[in-house]
Amino acid sequence: MITEVKERKLTNSRDLNFEYDGRWVIFESEPSSASGSEGWVAYYGDGTPEDRDALMQIVIHKYDGDALLTFAYVPKEDVVYGMYDVGVAT
Repeated sequence: MITEVKERKLTNSRDLNFEYDGRWVIFESEPSSASGSEGWVAYYGDGTPEDRDALMQIVIHKYDGDALLTFAYVPKEDVVYGMYDVGVAT
């Protein structure tokens, strides 16, 4: 199911991952953000391929490909600071 977000709440890519973990998200970048890491969520859907395809159609037809379709994801317990936690040698 696709949901349109009416309120443009400024967020960054890290917070987006925590808030929408496991969902497909259309992210519009803030024009003044040089890195493109700040912006707002315009639409989101569940983690299904059908929702991804529907959101991609929105990106193509409504945004002319200028919005980012991303899968929000928070690394789970096996990943620490972007690296695999393999334990400590004793």
